[in-house]
Amino acid sequence: MRQRGWWLEDAIVGGTIVHPGGRTITADEHPRLAWLTNNASDVHGDAHRAAHGPFGQPLVLGALSVAVVVGLAEPATALPSEARRAVPDGWSSIILAGVVLAGDSLNATSRVEAVTVDDDRRGGRVRRLIEGRNQRNEVVVRIQDDRWAPARPDGTTDC
Repeated sequence: MRQRGWWLEDAIVGGTIVHPGGRTITADEHPRLAWLTNNASDVHGDAHRAAHGPFGQPLVLGALSVAVVVGLAEPATALPSEARRAVPDGWSSIILAGVVLAGDSLNATSRVEAVTVDDDRRGGRVRRLIEGRNQRNEVVVRIQDDRWAPARPDGTTDC
């Protein structure tokens, strides 16, 4: 099985992890999430009213944009025995820096700010700034994250 994600060894202070892949937000995803979360704003769910607004169409919910970018930037999957360590602490900052519209494709990078290796060397804490960009390379989301990442298992190579 090929591992998706990055390992602790990939996190070099001052470096940038370019996360593989991307994700296009489709026209039906954001209205559904707006409905599920009871977000009644016309800017997200009323195509007719949004067509007369400054963007000409509904905006994708910021929560969906953040969720997609966080998912793209996830570290490698930890072994089941490390699951307790791998639970994220949450985010200290989320900035919605730009507009996301249906049809936009998002990708992610992480700028590594600090790394603390665990005493047992099976992983460590990584503080990073995740940036989500659209297909025009415009930053649309910035997320400050501090989380645990697993160390690369012995005998494996690139993720």
